[in-house]
Amino acid sequence: MAPSSPQPQARQAASASRRAGVIPVERWFWFLAEENAQGIALPVTLLFALLVRWCVALHGYSGQGSPPIYGDYEAQRHWMELTVHLPPSQWYFYDLSYWGLDYPPLTAFQSWACGWVAHLINPSWVALDQSRGIETHTSKLFMRSTVLVLEALIYVPAVVLLLQSRQIQANWIAKQAAIFSVLLQPCLILIDHGHFQYNAVMLGFLVWTVYFAAREQYLVMAACFCCSLMFKQMALYFAPAVFAFLLAKCFRSPYGVRLFVQLGLVVIVTFGVMLLPWMGSSAQLQQILFRVFPVARGLYEDKVANVWCAANVAVKLRSMFAAPVLLRLAAAATSVAFAPSCIHLFLAVKRAVSGQALVAADAVKLLCYALVNCSLAFFLFSFQVHEKSILLPLAPALLLIHEEPWAVNWFVQVALFSMYPLLFKDGLQIPYWVMAVGWSMLRSCPACPADKRTPLAVLNAQWVSTLVMVAIHVANMYVPPPPSLPDLYVVLNVVFSCTMFVLFFAYFNYRQLTLSLVRVRTTRSKKKDN
Repeated sequence: MAPSSPQPQARQAASASRRAGVIPVERWFWFLAEENAQGIALPVTLLFALLVRWCVALHGYSGQGSPPIYGDYEAQRHWMELTVHLPPSQWYFYDLSYWGLDYPPLTAFQSWACGWVAHLINPSWVALDQSRGIETHTSKLFMRSTVLVLEALIYVPAVVLLLQSRQIQANWIAKQAAIFSVLLQPCLILIDHGHFQYNAVMLGFLVWTVYFAAREQYLVMAACFCCSLMFKQMALYFAPAVFAFLLAKCFRSPYGVRLFVQLGLVVIVTFGVMLLPWMGSSAQLQQILFRVFPVARGLYEDKVANVWCAANVAVKLRSMFAAPVLLRLAAAATSVAFAPSCIHLFLAVKRAVSGQALVAADAVKLLCYALVNCSLAFFLFSFQVHEKSILLPLAPALLLIHEEPWAVNWFVQVALFSMYPLLFKDGLQIPYWVMAVGWSMLRSCPACPADKRTPLAVLNAQWVSTLVMVAIHVANMYVPPPPSLPDLYVVLNVVFSCTMFVLFFAYFNYRQLTLSLVRVRTTRSKKKDN
């Protein structure tokens, strides 16, 4: 008998050696590549993402069984009810004491569309005033389904197309692992499909904004960002970075004035179409503005892991200063915080004197860093921030998962921890723990030192931060806080999370400002050289 060929064993050994240093989620795609089964990678990812979302949706939501006001779930359902039965002129005025509409018009139109479908299926789900607090199984099934459908239509295609594009400089396995990771990141899933909101629509338009920036289709890029902003006003967190990027492109282009005018027209037309039902009345437009930006609510609500809430432990700013003063203070601090990143983005993209332009991949990478830094600046320092707003800097950070694997993984872990008090109130403890552990195991963590790309100092720091988070959780479960400090563990969560977010803010700014960029000679400069 002839001896067996050593080549299969050698190939297996080489494959095992290559896979030893990759993160766990990449090993699945290594397996598919070795089995020539790449065709099923994306369908399996999408089906698994759908399964996880539906499993989370089986748990509690904001305000479940808590009359008379309930929570965010009832707010979204109530907006469907009022938009279906009332003319647009009453949408922002009707019964403001019971979840009055306080999001921009695109959210109102989405509520109308979903409410119209609900009315066709079962009018009792959205009966005006009579359906308040409805929590039947069929109505909940419909509401949960609307989140899934809208995310599948807007957010998921944008993520897949962007991360599979040639502007993302990575191999097939890394790209598939990135798609899997972005679609399975726990924070967005727990908020949208657990707590109940439609943040994926806003963030989906943001990803489309980055996608069209990568394709250098700047007019479509501007329209997509306007849609994000007109869906949720929190998209303003990204506005300075997007403005700096597009303005720099106007300076770079030989047809810059024309591009500037075209961008202005796109913005005016997009906003005009969205506001068309109210354009005939200044009172209507003022009411929309007042509802969308409720500055009277104060510096912050509840316990949020930003600078103002964390500083409140030592300095009671809300008692020392009136709301208008705090508004100006927050605006000034936010502007100072995002200015370096946006100025750097503008100058790096512009570079009018050098006769060189950024390659598309680096321009997109730089835009993503600026989006992270700008939105983190707003989260940390702006006025009236919510716990859920950490989703905004997370979205562009996840698009940098190839460049910043350990930083993004760690950022997600801390962001999830910062939202635990909110998720705990919604009865989402089980999905929280399952997804927290699942993310850490799939993306590597202190318990997965096989990821050799992570510096040892970072691994040690992650160990320390993970132990702190676990310790706060354990103490919260088994050690009652003293009666004089009933919010002790929530405050500890805020202070720790805020400290970490400040460190991430400093790190991502440092990474942007020291980013090594590839430049190519422009055609115009070549002509001058000739």
